[in-house]
Amino acid sequence: MTLTNQGKAKALVLIAMAAFLPLSRGDPAVATAKIAEWAASGRGGKADYQETSHGQTLNIDSLACPGKITIVDLSSDYCAPCVEMAMYLIKISKAHPQRYAIRRVNINRPGVSGIDWQSPVAKQYKLEGIPWLVVYDNKVRVAEGEPAVKWMAGDVKKMDAEAAGSPAEK
Repeated sequence: MTLTNQGKAKALVLIAMAAFLPLSRGDPAVATAKIAEWAASGRGGKADYQETSHGQTLNIDSLACPGKITIVDLSSDYCAPCVEMAMYLIKISKAHPQRYAIRRVNINRPGVSGIDWQSPVAKQYKLEGIPWLVVYDNKVRVAEGEPAVKWMAGDVKKMDAEAAGSPAEK
């Protein structure tokens, strides 16, 4: 079975929406190095990807890149949906490197196992569920949380339609 672009966008929204449910179990961590390694690899192109924070407070607005769609992903290596989202975001950045910049904010402090809800950055942004996305278009915040996932899915759909040479479906 092959999904249409519209079907793929709907599937992404459903998967991402499920990921926003508060998670508290301590799944085995997926090494940040593995995510970064895949982002830097030549497979599928070169992503504009950076990871930051490691539990420390920061101004996420400062991560927005001029001239690009910047997706700030607040997440943890101990959250399976977060890892899946990070891999998906890297994939879209590799497919459209001039358009998307991915900035992953790892909420976990070094040495903390499980999702670090008590980290300074998790408290700073009052996180109750992750992954939590914030989307910037040319340094202007356009969406956050669930609306950010929907905005991103719509933009990816539009980019895929343009690449295929057809107008995006409404």
